[in-house]
Amino acid sequence: MRKKIQAHVTRMKLIPNMTKFHKDVLKIPEGDRCLGLIACDVENIMYLALDDATKKAKVNAVYSLPAYTGKGNLWAMVRGQVVGMLSGKNVEDVRKGLTAARSFIEDETDLYAFDEEESMLCFVRLIPRIGHYYHEKYRIPEGAAIAQLISSPVESMYALDKALKAGDVKIAEMIIPPTRTNTGGAVVYGTYAACKAARDTFLREAEYCFMHPVDLVRN
Repeated sequence: MRKKIQAHVTRMKLIPNMTKFHKDVLKIPEGDRCLGLIACDVENIMYLALDDATKKAKVNAVYSLPAYTGKGNLWAMVRGQVVGMLSGKNVEDVRKGLTAARSFIEDETDLYAFDEEESMLCFVRLIPRIGHYYHEKYRIPEGAAIAQLISSPVESMYALDKALKAGDVKIAEMIIPPTRTNTGGAVVYGTYAACKAARDTFLREAEYCFMHPVDLVRN
């Protein structure tokens, strides 16, 4: 079985005029004075949500980092697995960016579980056109298609091998276990068709790996 899991925004705040300390530590772009803070309970969708915000508002994505081991090891009762920050020149721009990020997180999740207990998760997301954040982060052409392919350590490495063979894609970032949230996978880019083939293959093969945990030869 395969079921999609909903992501939720757990915190969202706006600082109209941040301190110089914030600007220096976060390396805020010149001229930006407002800061938006957002947290959600699914790590990998946050990065895509921040990138989407840069396409829909005049904001910069300045920070994104998950909690160690994810949402299973947090100090707050209302959990946020990952924190993202957007900066902008005025309140309305940052408010618009936060609204766009929240909409993406709550409407665009591609997080799947392969059993009812949700004992293993897989995040796969196809983006037809990246925004400024991913362009700057990975130095890939603005407007290129990407696929974000994330799962648990063994499943991710197995499925990524199949995905790279299925689609003519290039790796923007290889995520090698262990990570802060004990996942693995990659961000790949190329044509939309190639990224879609890689995404579909990764999801299918991660599920196969989960369903056949110790089989060495595929029947």
